Amino acid sequence: MRTFTRSLAALLIMLAATVLSAAAYQPAADRAPMEDLIIPAADLTADIEKGTTIIGGALAPELASGASFTTEVIEAPIPFNAVVPHWTGDNAETISLQVRTGPDGATWGDWLAVHANHDWMEPGETEIVGEMVLVPQAGVTHRFVQVQVLFNSPETEFFPENSVSTPSLSRLRLTFIDTHDGPTADELLDLQSEIDKDAPLLLPEALTNYPKPFVVSRAAWCQHADCNYSDGLEFHPVSHLIVHHTVSNNASADWPAVVRAIWNFHTYSRGWGDIGYNYLVDPNGVLYEGHNGGEDVVGVHASGANTGSMALALLGTFTAYSPGIRPPDAMLNSAVELLAWAADRRDINVFDASDALPDIAWGLPHLMGHRDVYGTTECPGDQAHLLIPWLREQIAGRIGLVDPFLYADDQTTAFTKSAGANWFVPPYLCGFNNHAWYTWSVDSPASSANWGEWRPNIPATGRYRIDVYAPYCRTGRGETGSATYTISHAGGAGTRTINLQANIGLWTTLGEYNLSQGNGNVIRLTDLTGDSGLGVWFDAVRLLPLSTPPPPPPPPAPNNVDPGVGNWRTNRNVAFAWQIANPEMVTVTTLQVAVDPGFGNVLVNQSWFGAPTSHSHTFGQDYPDLYWRVLVAWSGGPLISSLPTRFRLDATPPQSAVGTPLYYLPRLGRYVVGWSGDDALAGVDRFHVDFRPAGGTWTRWLSDTRLRSANFAPPVAGQVYEFRSQAIDAAGNVEPPAAAADATTAGAIHLPDTLFLPNLRR
Repeated sequence: MRTFTRSLAALLIMLAATVLSAAAYQPAADRAPMEDLIIPAADLTADIEKGTTIIGGALAPELASGASFTTEVIEAPIPFNAVVPHWTGDNAETISLQVRTGPDGATWGDWLAVHANHDWMEPGETEIVGEMVLVPQAGVTHRFVQVQVLFNSPETEFFPENSVSTPSLSRLRLTFIDTHDGPTADELLDLQSEIDKDAPLLLPEALTNYPKPFVVSRAAWCQHADCNYSDGLEFHPVSHLIVHHTVSNNASADWPAVVRAIWNFHTYSRGWGDIGYNYLVDPNGVLYEGHNGGEDVVGVHASGANTGSMALALLGTFTAYSPGIRPPDAMLNSAVELLAWAADRRDINVFDASDALPDIAWGLPHLMGHRDVYGTTECPGDQAHLLIPWLREQIAGRIGLVDPFLYADDQTTAFTKSAGANWFVPPYLCGFNNHAWYTWSVDSPASSANWGEWRPNIPATGRYRIDVYAPYCRTGRGETGSATYTISHAGGAGTRTINLQANIGLWTTLGEYNLSQGNGNVIRLTDLTGDSGLGVWFDAVRLLPLSTPPPPPPPPAPNNVDPGVGNWRTNRNVAFAWQIANPEMVTVTTLQVAVDPGFGNVLVNQSWFGAPTSHSHTFGQDYPDLYWRVLVAWSGGPLISSLPTRFRLDATPPQSAVGTPLYYLPRLGRYVVGWSGDDALAGVDRFHVDFRPAGGTWTRWLSDTRLRSANFAPPVAGQVYEFRSQAIDAAGNVEPPAAAADATTAGAIHLPDTLFLPNLRR
């Protein structure tokens, strides 16, 4: 984060030159008056014309919707400048009120809408705590109040529990508070300046951090004895910043009185022992210290998210409906200053999310509205919550936080989705930038209809980490355990399956990929999972540029292995084997076999998806020359071919025979035996020659001989011998041995010596 260098000397000069006077106001030691008025429904008179009736001691609507009831004028037990309505009954969440106050029972202010204030309620609490209604004038109290009870149509899409029963009101409780007697904002600012004069000077190392803005401390605005305590305080390092609104009306002219009223209500009526928020800010931009204990103290404002969070409450109501307004600029500027200081102090990345809160089982954004914790409240109101993305940017700009990620949001042109039904938007602006799409998972391809694609604009080709976000939103169901993303990148395509239920509320990494410049890279998600009826989320995708990508792997060059160069094959079923470097890059592999080296006459042209490395093919005949190669298609360029390999196919054995007649050499006592053979393709390479006594058993005479004749010395003189030959061709085909003899010594031609001697010389 950026640091801020300041001159300590300059700071001392400014402090010395500032002359401030303390306010004359000294608050009373006694606590402010506060009393409850309880009105059972049985004491009310039903308004038949407005569609209400009393049933079993409870006020209930006779109409399906639109029924209402207005009380008589109620005199408060004490003068008040703030009143908090409470109500109980069946399905009481669906009931809202309108309240008006007046000084004399005849003069009235405007009717003000009052809804459930979940900031001021405990989980599971049956009594609804409403929004605080204020007397708008400074230093003025009222004495009378009137209440309208409105029975609304229950919201059941995201809150199915509202459909359990018809709403009814069994009791109305009004808490009246009088805090008008106290210092004004100007007086508090003067008093705080006087207090700050005695504060120790900042150490030089503290001046490098983002400065804490001017805050009215508890020492200035909360001087009751119960404001100063230490018992029960808990501390935990802050990792999350939560924005609230106090859901009080926006017309007050005395905001310190409102802060005091909230403190009294939280401390005594709610029994929390203190104001719940860590800080508050009024519409004029004045910041107030909230819960006692200082930095990292655990407040009371978001149930399970209290520990590890810091709460800033915007004084007022900032809902989308009347009397909600947009937070004023002065309020927003002070909020940014305080949140920037808190983020810099704890090194909080306001763009990120984590599950660091010890009492929350899911992930949450580091900067969020109260509604983001459980999805059960409108706090801090739509008009404030819509500013959360703006607050992130403003805080980051103050502290020099640079978000390194590129984003493709579901509300931008980088995202497209299928048309049709079963697309939903969660309530309360839930999602990374106040919006998300979701659908329900299906486990059958035939039922799959919904898909979404993100096409982020990549500024430069390189390596990126891709993260996806699934928000924690209230939908009434859990999330899928097997959301399958398909990532199309520069190196091809891959898939990654994510358990959204286990990673809800978090940025989850899909992996690192080489991405091409532009928007041709695609992250795709469909509703097809391994389960059914659970949430599949289509929210934001972010990409983190990594270091310079490694050089791309070499192309997937194929290499022929078998048959080798010049090999003869003697089986027409030929097994081809090859190798492919970097096979993961291959999309299609093709084996080709041709009778010519130019592959003009192709006999085999077999293709497969992926990168197989073997195949067998049966040929219908022998070939003197065959050529084979492997072609691979890949995402990085044109087809790549292996070097063609020539081989030969000869599966036909040769033929041979011993020639007849034989010749006998009397002087040597030997026979001249000759043989020959024939092979159409490979050619005869060598012979085996066998002999036997006539009709006897064959005996090998010559093995693997390349001679075509030889002199045979009979083992037994006068015995008749028979001969046969067996040829082996150059391919290795072996002629089957003949059962019958090719030639015999019987009838051999005797050569006289005069004929024989010249033959011997040759």
